[in-house]
Amino acid sequence: MNTKQEQLMKNHRQLADFVRTAIHFHRSIFAFLIVVVPFTALQGQDMKTKQREQLSSAPKALPSSIQHQVQALGTRMWMAGKEETSLDAQFADDVGNKKLIHVTYQISGAVRIEGIHDKTPVIFDGEFTHDVANRTDEVLMDTFVSDTPEAMFYSLRKGASVVFLGHDFQLDSRTAPDVRNPRYDVYVVTAPDRIRTRTLQTRRFYFDSTTGLLASTRYSDAAGVRVETRFLNWEHIDGSAYPTTVERYENGHPAFFITGSKVIGQPQQNASTIQ
Repeated sequence: MNTKQEQLMKNHRQLADFVRTAIHFHRSIFAFLIVVVPFTALQGQDMKTKQREQLSSAPKALPSSIQHQVQALGTRMWMAGKEETSLDAQFADDVGNKKLIHVTYQISGAVRIEGIHDKTPVIFDGEFTHDVANRTDEVLMDTFVSDTPEAMFYSLRKGASVVFLGHDFQLDSRTAPDVRNPRYDVYVVTAPDRIRTRTLQTRRFYFDSTTGLLASTRYSDAAGVRVETRFLNWEHIDGSAYPTTVERYENGHPAFFITGSKVIGQPQQNASTIQ
């Protein structure tokens, strides 16, 4: 066998080795995909299942005296897919300046408000605030992080103290009882202030005794300002209840009004989306 033939046979062997290696590589990739793709899908399913289980356990983790109020918010409190509320609204401050805003807030307390500033959203990511520039930004964070019914339920699940003052109260005790006036179930909740110093803050939550929906939240802030946040014009959408009007009063005077034009429940986005 001459040198030329030997070289030719050597080339054939190298080609055969290359083909076998390529076939083995593709088989390995195929086997990897068979394992990883279903595993990834299962991970996604497990996350959804875990989220659903966490939501379904939320009402069970709360005191029996608050179950009527939890159930009043509807399916979004125990079924996955509506953990986040999206609100399109008009914001009006105490002197009548108006802006169109978009508010996204989660059951966990994370909040993103767009439109208050021209380019930068105001954010609470669940731990810290971002781009809070003035008192208006601060009180908006207060409202959506701490004053809502979701905020109350969240704080109770995290160990806040609660005192049930009673059922069927009328607010104005100076006049004779009027059966036509709304009556309230009143809860006093003491929990850490999530957006400032983490010092304890006490709030009174007034729920309509008939509907179970939150009518107002009242407290005095760290500066001694008497605050009342009202939740009005509740709408029922796809089995869940949402307030479409939010009003804040400080020492009896209007601080701002938020009037919603569209509200929907949607799946909770991750922290990076809120930010």
